[in-house]
Amino acid sequence: MNVVVVIAHQDDEMRCLGTLLRYRDEGHRVAIVCVTNGNRGLPFTDESTLADVAAVRDREMRSVCAVIGADYHCLDRGDGAAVADLELRNQLVGVLRTLEADVVFTHWTSDYNPDHVATARAVIDAALFTSLGSFAPGTAPLRRPPGIFHMSPGDGYGYEATHFVPLTEAISTEKSRLIRLHVSQMGVLKHMRGRDYADDVAEEDRRNGARMLVDAAEAFRPCLSERRIPWPDSLPGSEVER
Repeated sequence: MNVVVVIAHQDDEMRCLGTLLRYRDEGHRVAIVCVTNGNRGLPFTDESTLADVAAVRDREMRSVCAVIGADYHCLDRGDGAAVADLELRNQLVGVLRTLEADVVFTHWTSDYNPDHVATARAVIDAALFTSLGSFAPGTAPLRRPPGIFHMSPGDGYGYEATHFVPLTEAISTEKSRLIRLHVSQMGVLKHMRGRDYADDVAEEDRRNGARMLVDAAEAFRPCLSERRIPWPDSLPGSEVER
């Protein structure tokens, strides 16, 4: 199966990283697509550093992809400049076709960050047209549109998870290590909150796991738009250890 994660920024994959590790271990192909280049991801620097910041974010993302064996694609929009326009939709149609996507993970449709919201909307729209040859010519249409799972945006955005992927202790440990490869972003959050993203995400995974009576889990919600609903067995670990 071809698993594609379409996110706004380099580090947004942290919401499904444990699941990606499970897919990798089960032999599936994984790819990560970032809509922006992350060039404003160090918010306490000035405009002159934008190209340098983008280069840092690129290196960090590629270091994570190297560990999980994921292909990496960046659509190179400016950080904070993602818009669900026709150009982005066509770009996504093309990349989802090129990657022969079977299942896609992306943001929830309501979120604190407008880049996340625009990315989610563009993914939903693009997925519909991946199987229709009259849209975005130049790449071969897919046999069927990919199913979509939405990642949790955190509390307060009308999101209620319905699907869960249990994480072993080893996967949780590796997930935290990989999140911390985004060194620049760990520094930003420590500056703002006194803790890093890996700590926050691990805490959320433990809360999700408690709902399933396991140590940790990642939580998802399927897209319910016609022709983009994922199959029930699309998530890894159908045979759950109880």
